[in-house]
Amino acid sequence: MSASRVQEGMKYLLNSGWMLAEKFLMLAIGLATTVVLARYLGPEDFGYLNYALALLGLLSIVVHLGLTGLVVKELRSNPDNEDQILSTVFVIKVACSVVAFAIMMGTYLIGNDQNFLVLLFTALALFFTPFEMLIDWFQARVQAKYAAVAGFVGQLGGNGLKMILAIAGAGLVYIALAHVVVVMVTSAILVCYAVMLKRDFRFDFSWPLGKTLLKKSVLIFLGSLSAVIYLKVDQIMLQYMLGEYAVGVYSAASRLSEAWYLIPTILMASVFPKMIDLHKSDTAGYNRFMQVALDVLFFMAFALAVVVFFLSDWIVHVLYGAQYVDAGPVLAIHIFAATFVFMRALFSKWIIIEEAFIFSLVTQGLGAVSNIVLNYFLIRSHGVVGSAWATLISYSIAGYVSLLLSRKTRPLFIMMTKSICLHVFISVPQLIREFRRR
Repeated sequence: MSASRVQEGMKYLLNSGWMLAEKFLMLAIGLATTVVLARYLGPEDFGYLNYALALLGLLSIVVHLGLTGLVVKELRSNPDNEDQILSTVFVIKVACSVVAFAIMMGTYLIGNDQNFLVLLFTALALFFTPFEMLIDWFQARVQAKYAAVAGFVGQLGGNGLKMILAIAGAGLVYIALAHVVVVMVTSAILVCYAVMLKRDFRFDFSWPLGKTLLKKSVLIFLGSLSAVIYLKVDQIMLQYMLGEYAVGVYSAASRLSEAWYLIPTILMASVFPKMIDLHKSDTAGYNRFMQVALDVLFFMAFALAVVVFFLSDWIVHVLYGAQYVDAGPVLAIHIFAATFVFMRALFSKWIIIEEAFIFSLVTQGLGAVSNIVLNYFLIRSHGVVGSAWATLISYSIAGYVSLLLSRKTRPLFIMMTKSICLHVFISVPQLIREFRRR
């Protein structure tokens, strides 16, 4: 292998390393902040804050419009046209941020929320979302370290401020304002790095280019919107059906459960090049690799879920205190959704390799619809625990059951079924028998 190819490989490896390191650091900081805020605010205020953040997450997708991956591709394919690409995407995202802000503030009138300032300050973060296109620019230039540093400094500063405010006894409004500081600082650093690296930027908006990008992004946008709906809709529905306390209890449990979702993303990112190579040269090896990967992913998630299931009440008590006692049963159920999230990480890479993007939209759409319907009925009958069941069932539909519907995805459904049967019906009974012998 030539020295230039080795150098190029190291460049991409370091680029990925920066992104992964940033995600791990932000995860640790985010979890620590969650625990501090949950204990300080109590279930009601913590619940309303998470309701506002869930709305923000949902409407941020409206701002991005599925353009993120397309921007990277366009910048890599047309480096001489990057000023026009960046200008056009920025204008589109600014316009969408205004619409998203209006929608978010409109929920105040619909829901008769009492915490107007919390909603307002949280919604202000939408106006900084357009600057996140600079992250795509850095990725296209294989300079992800700049985006990683910006994200880390913003999270560290913003979450540090939240914890200081909590310890100092500040109100919920100030903590919501601190969230704006996170995105504001991150955006400012991104802009500073961009100016440092590109001093000759020329604004060049092109509506024809904008229309072309929007046409390409429709399926991606709908898929992303569906994914965020079935990730966030539970908290929004709990707010309107049961109130802040239920959202606080559910959020405390789901934050602990969802923290582990980063693991399969990192694992699949590391083996993705291997999958691509096998797909090109060795079909049988490609299928064997996917089966082994699914076995490993399911085993990790299932083992984690079983441990957390038995320790859920203790974990909640140690981290959050007695005021979150109702979060224990929620965590015990919600953690099993990880089994389907872990396996879907491989399915997501399969979609890219096979260029079968329609399956992302269909499966996530089914997950979103089923989550809304199940939440509506199960929250009414089982309260906040019902929402955890709705999440578990809808995740299984989106990441497993829906694969049975198409001939193209059915082999993956069979592979996943083998992984589930291997560990649930074979490995676990064997472990139980071995434990009894001892």
